Amino acid sequence: MENIESVKIGIAGVGAISQVAYLPILSAIEGLYPYAICDNDIVKAKAVANKYNVSHIYDDYEDLIRNPELDAVIIATPNYLHYPMIMSALDYGKDILCEMPLCLKTEEMAELEKTAETTDRIIMPVTIGRFREDVKIFKSLISSGELGSVSYSKAGWLKSLRKREKSWKDEKVEAGGGVIMTLGLYVLDYVVWTLGRKISSVYTTLHRTGDVEDSGIMFLKFDDGTFTSFEVSWTILFEKDFTFFNIYCEKGTAILNPFKIEKLYDDQIMEITPKNIPRHPFIDAYNNILLHFRDAVRRKVKPAYSVKDANYLLSVIKAGYRSFEEGKEVKPF
Repeated sequence: MENIESVKIGIAGVGAISQVAYLPILSAIEGLYPYAICDNDIVKAKAVANKYNVSHIYDDYEDLIRNPELDAVIIATPNYLHYPMIMSALDYGKDILCEMPLCLKTEEMAELEKTAETTDRIIMPVTIGRFREDVKIFKSLISSGELGSVSYSKAGWLKSLRKREKSWKDEKVEAGGGVIMTLGLYVLDYVVWTLGRKISSVYTTLHRTGDVEDSGIMFLKFDDGTFTSFEVSWTILFEKDFTFFNIYCEKGTAILNPFKIEKLYDDQIMEITPKNIPRHPFIDAYNNILLHFRDAVRRKVKPAYSVKDANYLLSVIKAGYRSFEEGKEVKPF
C-alpha cells in the first residue's frame, strides 16, 4: 500500500470495548493513529488517554468532531446515541466506524440507508463475526457445499452473572432492548452471514426481570424451509462466558467452540479442522475490522459491509420483540 499519513481516529466512549479492543489495537496498527477520545466521564477519559498516550481529550462529542485534524470517529457509546452521533459526524465530514445497532427506530433506519447512498463518507458497522477467521472458514464450507446441505444449526452467547454489573444495557430507552439487542444482534450477524439464507419468519421467547430481558431464544425460519436458533443470556451461573455455533450438515459438522470440523468420507468420520486458527478470535476480529476500515478510509471506497446489512439484522431483532409481545411467529420484512 502506498505510504499515506496515518488516519487520525477519535473514539467516542471509553468503556470496555474501547479499552479491551480499540485502543490497544489502534496503538499497534500502522496507518491508524488514536488521536482523541471522548467520554462524559472526563476523569475516566483522562486516565484512559494517559494509559494509551492519546493527546486530545473531550467530554463533549460536538467538540471532538469539530476538530479539523480528526479524520474519522469510532462510536462505542450506548445504543441510543449511535444514530445522532453518526449524523453529526457526517455533518463535520468524518468517516465512521460504529458498533451495532446503528440506530433504534424504523424511521432512522430508512434515513441512514438514504444517507449512506448519497454521502461520500464511510459508514461502517462493526460486524464482528464476519471478520473472525473461524467464522470465515464456516462461511466457506457452507458456501462451497463441502459439508453438504445444512440440516440444522444453533448458536448462542451466554455471559456469566459473576462478571456483569448494571449499566445502560439494562435500560430500554438507552439500549433499545435487553440481551437480544445487545448480544443477540452480534450472534444473529454471523449466523445469517455464514448460512447465506434470507429469513422468512421469527419466533422469540424471552425472560424478563425488569425493564428488559436478561435471557432469550430466537427461532428463525429461512426462505428455503431450513431453520436455526440462537440463545443469549447475561444471567447464567457459569464460571465463565460461553459462546457456541454448531452447524450440522448432510456430510459433516462444524463446531465453533471448541473449534472442530468433521466430514464423512466413505462412511468414516474424518476430522478436517485447520490448525492455524487464532487463539483469540474476538480480538483478532477487531484487528481485521480496523484494518478494513483503514483501507476503506484511505482509498475512499465503500466497506465490505454496509448500513443496509446492519439494518437487515436490526429488522430481524425488532421482529423478534414483536413476536414475543404478540405471542406468535412473525415476518420481519
